[in-house]
Amino acid sequence: MAKYTLENLPIEYDKYKVIALDLDDTLLRSDKSISQFTIDTLQKAQKQGISIAIATGRHPKSAVKFMKALGCLNDDSYAVCFNGAGVVRLSEYVKHDHHIGFPMVCKDIVKGPMIRKLTHFAHEHGCKVHAYSVTDGLLIEDHNPFTQKEIDNAFVGFKAIDFTKVADDAEFFKILIVGEVEKLEALRPLIPQEFKDFFGIVRSEKHYLEFIPNHATKGTGLEHLCKALGYGIENSMAFGDAENDLAMIEAAGLGVAMSNGFEIIKEAADVITKTNDEDGVAFLVNKFLK
Repeated sequence: MAKYTLENLPIEYDKYKVIALDLDDTLLRSDKSISQFTIDTLQKAQKQGISIAIATGRHPKSAVKFMKALGCLNDDSYAVCFNGAGVVRLSEYVKHDHHIGFPMVCKDIVKGPMIRKLTHFAHEHGCKVHAYSVTDGLLIEDHNPFTQKEIDNAFVGFKAIDFTKVADDAEFFKILIVGEVEKLEALRPLIPQEFKDFFGIVRSEKHYLEFIPNHATKGTGLEHLCKALGYGIENSMAFGDAENDLAMIEAAGLGVAMSNGFEIIKEAADVITKTNDEDGVAFLVNKFLK
């Protein structure tokens, strides 16, 4: 279980300079809203010199949307995107004004041949795929219920393709195998070593198994983000709930799990805060504000 409780957590007011926030089931309530208390708390943190950053499996456009909702978007706003495959300075993304071809602080990619192999593997086990292309944005196979959720959350449009025929030189930030919980659980122990050697593989939610190139994680992304801001990763506080947040929780100076999070996250965290529907992010951050 976590190292500290909410009652005995050491409070060091000037130690944490970066707050990294997962979106779904962490910053966002179950209805995808953000409470006024959370907005006020994070704006107060930013006024006290703390950088607010989004760390998500989603596209940068989602990070911009929610940073605007917080009232925290500025020229020094960064986001870890695609579960660590890319880090973006959000002001540069906004100026670029397009959901593809945007400038990045760093990125990791996978090319066509591996995408084709992964697609065949998914199909063999009764699952589908969708992916984020460097040049074409969100690509899907069809409108299955799991991919439709991605379409609804991404805000970047989509294009349907045959993943078994992608070109050798096609570049992707990440690919997801999606399907029923039982099928993903049966598939996971059968993942070939070739995939394990190349990808970081994480369950971002119960219907998604994500494959991130070069073992990039939200943790490696957070390290790049902190460096861009001029801080060490020990100066970061990170909040998350799911398996794709694990590396970030372990890497941050203070790793915070949501009470509604996966058990693996709560075991790895330094402290467990309240649930996302109880404003757990704001409740914990508020302890470190003057």
